Amino acid sequence: MDKPDIVQVKIPRQAVGTTPVVPSRAVQLKVGKNKSVIIYNKANGYIVDALLKAVFNDAH
Repeated sequence: MDKPDIVQVKIPRQAVGTTPVVPSRAVQLKVGKNKSVIIYNKANGYIVDALLKAVFNDAH
């Protein structure tokens, strides 16, 4: 099965008049010689869970 190198995650737009939420880097994991995974502070838990399971094949 082909695994994409880059997966785009879209962050919903803020309602007018609210303070914008600016995602910031929460953690960066090095997963290969020239590859890394960046997880941002506003990522949903299920997205982080799926990402980690995809990166670490032995995760349950």
